[in-house]
Amino acid sequence: MYYEQEMTQNDIAEALELSRVKIYRLLKEARESQVVRILIDWPVKRAQELEARLVPQFGLERALVLQTGATDAALLRRQIGQLAARYLEGLLVDGAALSICFGSTTYEVINAIRADFQVNVKVMQATGSLSHALKEFDSSALTRQLAQKLGGEALYLSSPLLADNAGAARVIRQQAVVDQTLAQVRRADIALVGIGDLDPAASSFVRAGVADSDRLRSFRERGAIGDMAWQVFDCAGELFPCELNQRIIGVTLDELRAVPRTIAVAIGLNKAAAIVGALRTGAINVLCTDEATATRVLES
Repeated sequence: MYYEQEMTQNDIAEALELSRVKIYRLLKEARESQVVRILIDWPVKRAQELEARLVPQFGLERALVLQTGATDAALLRRQIGQLAARYLEGLLVDGAALSICFGSTTYEVINAIRADFQVNVKVMQATGSLSHALKEFDSSALTRQLAQKLGGEALYLSSPLLADNAGAARVIRQQAVVDQTLAQVRRADIALVGIGDLDPAASSFVRAGVADSDRLRSFRERGAIGDMAWQVFDCAGELFPCELNQRIIGVTLDELRAVPRTIAVAIGLNKAAAIVGALRTGAINVLCTDEATATRVLES
């Protein structure tokens, strides 16, 4: 009555003999439970000149650079999620295998996948789960959400993200259920990852409880520049020598290099140096970012 017949809330209240407040609450509940889904679509403008410069400079297959004047960080994340989601939808075909390394940007990409886009793919959790995860790091829930949205299959990694020590991590990886899942993750056709900059004030490591601020400051003082798939690397794109890397359960940078197409989504001037380091790992084929960040990356 409201969305299709374009009746006002007052008219609906009269027709159903309910209060207008009740009608408002029912409509709100319909949106929250996704009985009603609202898709706002707009032509995405891309900075093609910057894309053309990024590809040869970093040996990429593709660069996607969002042209935007948005200054609100939350709005910019949603827009970059839309851009990456439209590109990802163009890659997904029946029978494809997609591995996901979760974070704030990949969370936005997953949310931006269209509700009516259906394809029979396998969605794989590429890193272990956190016991008390923030919503954007709840790996198993987001794996399930994306698989359900696409109409595909979910493959979960039944492991914690972080083992107590390197020895415990080796034992966990040898468990049959973990080993078998990681073997499939390594054979993914597409991987979706974010890039972190190890800033103690904003790092996913601190927010997710993986490492404290003092440890990140120590890493940075010793040459670490960023993280991808929870793996810490330096400005040359080499794996940073620290026990934390050995304790992470999930796909490694070496394994990401073997994936036919790894898409990294990252924005923010503060992340420019980390993005450069991530590109130098050789694990990224496609970079999705905004024009201000792309410009800074090219200047680095």
